Order: sequence, then structure tokens, then C-alpha cells
Amino acid sequence: MKKETKNAPVEEPKNEIEVVRQSVSRMKTMIDASPVTTDEELGTVAEKIKNVKTLAKAIKEKKDKFVAPAKAIVEEAKATFDPLIKECDNAEIILKERAQKYMLAKEEKDRLERDKIAARVEKGTMKAETAVAKMEAMPEVQNTVRTDTGAGLRMAKRKVAKITDASIIPDEFWIVDEVRVRREALERDKYGKDPIPGVVIEEVANLSSV
Repeated sequence: MKKETKNAPVEEPKNEIEVVRQSVSRMKTMIDASPVTTDEELGTVAEKIKNVKTLAKAIKEKKDKFVAPAKAIVEEAKATFDPLIKECDNAEIILKERAQKYMLAKEEKDRLERDKIAARVEKGTMKAETAVAKMEAMPEVQNTVRTDTGAGLRMAKRKVAKITDASIIPDEFWIVDEVRVRREALERDKYGKDPIPGVVIEEVANLSSV
């Protein structure tokens, strides 16, 4: 009688993300065990950095595998719907501009009418009490409009500061273009030109894999 043998259990393949997590966990452990105090350790760390870069590349490739289809869907949705949304935005802007122009015109007409009445009082061609009565009888200009369906518009005013002459603005309000200053300073240093006052060139160490 043959002895029955049990088949060894088949190990299921590990989840790809879990494999990546384990690799990163081992990398973090490796960091704590990687001092750099000798030339030999320096060489070992250089090799470990290379391995870390390889791991990062592999992780990015796995990430891209998941992200690429989603990106394609997003791009297709944007290409389809963004132009339509932009048309709606433009329509809202145009209609609001027309509404605002009309409301401002009404407000200006009301102001001119009140100024005209006040001028007549100053000239003595209208009694003050008559002027007051006329002004009180004038309909109040509405800055808010609301319909029966609940739609509404409200025109609010705010003060805005506009620069009329930049040449006379005090120096305390000017901002240094640091990007331009750094670029120009390095350019001058490279070709032996006079440095920019207030700027010094320093050497900063930067380690990279080769």
C-alpha cells in the first residue's frame, strides 16, 4: 500500500504594493546601519545610494502603472468638459458686465437728478422743502435684485488702489528680484566682473551620485 503524500501548499504571490513596502522598510533599516566614518564605509554608502535610486525608479514605474490609466481618463474628461465649462464662465462674465453697466447707469442717472435739484435750490429757483419732497419721491436705486425663482444679483463697491506713477513710489515698497540678482551675480563672478553691491558668492557643497 502506497503511503499518501500531501502536496506542499502553494504560496500565493505577494501583493505588489506589499513587496514595495517591505523593500522600503528594509531600506529604512539599512539607513540606521550605514555610518560613514572610513573610506571603506564611504564606498559602501555610494553603492547603497545607487541601490536606493534603483528602488525609487522601480517604485515610480509601479506607480505609473496605476496612475497612467487614471491620467488618461482625467485628460479625456478635461478635453471634453473644460471647453464647455469655459463657455459657461464666459457667458456669466458677459451677462454680469451687462447687468453692472445697467445698474451703474441707473445710479449715475439718479445722482445727476439729485444734483440738478440741489443746484436749483442753490440758485433759488426751488424751495428747499420742495427739493426734499422731490428727492424723497424719487425711487431708491436698488443694488440688489432678486427674482421669484430665487435668482439674485448684488452690486457691491470696494475701494481699489491703482498705481498712477511707479517712478515716484518710495523705495520701501519695491521688492528685489532675487532670481535675477542671483543669476546676474553668478554671471559676473564667472567672467570676473564687478560684483553686485550687497551680494557675495559662496561655495556650497552638494553631493550627487555618479
